Amino acid sequence: MKRRTALHVIAAGVVAEGSVLPQHDHRPASVAAPTDGKLRFFSRAQDELLDRLTEMIIPADDHSPGAHAAQVSRFIDNMVAYSAKEVQEQWTAGLEQVDAEARRRLEKAFLQCAPGQQEQILAAMAAGEPEPKTPLEHFFVRLKLITVDGYYTSSIGIHRELQYKGNAVLSEFPGCHHPEHE
Repeated sequence: MKRRTALHVIAAGVVAEGSVLPQHDHRPASVAAPTDGKLRFFSRAQDELLDRLTEMIIPADDHSPGAHAAQVSRFIDNMVAYSAKEVQEQWTAGLEQVDAEARRRLEKAFLQCAPGQQEQILAAMAAGEPEPKTPLEHFFVRLKLITVDGYYTSSIGIHRELQYKGNAVLSEFPGCHHPEHE
């Protein structure tokens, strides 16, 4: 299964099950990425790391732009900025753990690693996704879920990736006309 196909399935599950975003009382009315370019919680260095990680989870392809173009890292920044202190600490620690893992494996920060090395680190983080045991595996699960939420609630995710055209009244329901389904 292609990564994009898997993400479509995950996005459908997110919509069916409700939001996977942290629940808190101080969420702003709009949780979209801020348009003023200012970070609300993360430092520039943390945002660069977060942007790279989210783009690796939902990369650009022939069909549509990825998480970078959808400004998913800024969406996450906005969400975390309005989250409880405990959630903020989890995100800060998670990003530190990503760099610590890169330093442990390759003796350099994650963003200084070659793309193939970054892929190896992300794959190791994702390996425990079904049943995360380490703090880094737990962070990956949190990161992936909010990346999917941020991407598929962005204009790029909704309109370009999912090709949502808006609500339309149908006078009839023509059904599927694919030969393999008839």
